[in-house]
Amino acid sequence: MQSINRDQIAESVLKRWSHLATAPQTISFPYMELLAGDWEPSIVKGSGEIRFGSPTGFEYTLSGLPDDVAYTLKQLKRQRDNSYDGLKRFRLVATAADGTEYAAGWTIPSVETGEQSWTFSGECEGLMTDDVSVSASPSGGTEVQFIIPRRHRASLFLAHFATTPRAAGGTDPHYDLDLGDAALRFHFDSGADLLTISTPGSELLPLTLTENWLGEPLRVLFGQLVFPRLVARSFPKGGAMIRVGRAPTWHRDSDWTGLWDEEDLRGRDRFWQLYADLLLHVARAGEYEGHKITKLYEEVVQASRGSRWVTALTFASSVEGLIRMLSPRGSKRADTDYEAAASLIGHIKTWRDPAKSKDTTDRLKSIATNAIHYAANTTPKHVLTRLCQAGVVTQFQLDAWEKVRNAVMHGDLVSPYSSEEDDALLLALAALLHSLTREVIRPTVPLS
Repeated sequence: MQSINRDQIAESVLKRWSHLATAPQTISFPYMELLAGDWEPSIVKGSGEIRFGSPTGFEYTLSGLPDDVAYTLKQLKRQRDNSYDGLKRFRLVATAADGTEYAAGWTIPSVETGEQSWTFSGECEGLMTDDVSVSASPSGGTEVQFIIPRRHRASLFLAHFATTPRAAGGTDPHYDLDLGDAALRFHFDSGADLLTISTPGSELLPLTLTENWLGEPLRVLFGQLVFPRLVARSFPKGGAMIRVGRAPTWHRDSDWTGLWDEEDLRGRDRFWQLYADLLLHVARAGEYEGHKITKLYEEVVQASRGSRWVTALTFASSVEGLIRMLSPRGSKRADTDYEAAASLIGHIKTWRDPAKSKDTTDRLKSIATNAIHYAANTTPKHVLTRLCQAGVVTQFQLDAWEKVRNAVMHGDLVSPYSSEEDDALLLALAALLHSLTREVIRPTVPLS
């Protein structure tokens, strides 16, 4: 396992910035500035504040008088006329009383004009700054902190799982996870409701991408929109980028969608194996915006707080999305007699009916040959049947998916009321989603 320099990564970086994780709080800035496009004059300079009303968002107020009113009005109009162009938004920067400079990201302000001062206000993306005091290290590193609500079952599990037994008795308040080509350290502070994950930079977990990847397994495991509140990206030559971001609220309504559906506190090894498998799958894909598995779970999580019909529709579609990861469109069935299929297609091509026009004959032959080609390809039903025969999924899960999918995909509404039968179908869909997820990240059945 790689050696994690805990003092360098965790103690000297995010610990110094942990005050930014709390909400509500207000930070006053003697200097704030709204920027237009690159190399363009600023829109306004002044002073103001940024408010952390809750961990879910940031609001600001900037008071100042534009140097060139006509230019400012022109920029505001340009933004309104290009409301779908994200690069036409403005950027907010601020300097605190201690001289720390922050970038607050993109914003579209509301404006109130006045003779002495104009007021610009709105939402911003968060705060980002540099910590030049961080020492150089061989590979740099990534550290992220997540808010884990103490009343959620995830807090209970992490309090037990993010520990390491000591040889002399007792436990250390961290857990080290060995991925072979990388290593991670987990520390859960139940008093502060913060989970911290640290890892050195590596080929598997490079800087800039890892800070996004580390939260993806948590979203899948807990069925919650778990995003980092604090991020520290430490550079090999020294210094670190510090970022404070939005941490969405957790909702119990989506707990049942999570992959971690156990209630046994003795399942620590299984939990970390699932986290490792998910993270390896995400990291090897190397995607910036998030892995497809994670995105499917994010949709299910959000749909679970809507109507039962929307929930069923999203589950059925997400199941099919995972099936297509196991067997992409156009994959060939292993049990197809391709020689017989080719012979049949050849026979169809020679078929003629003097009583039919050429256009009708060609259309019928096209339908027939397409049907043979389609029958030679894997279908979602075929994949699920294979997995059911192998014991990966159950027959009840397969039947529930087929029943619900055929109904919701064709506009039949699911009852808005809970019943034992309908709830069993939805729970079966969730279990099917979980089984397919495990099969995607750790395949056991060859499907081609």
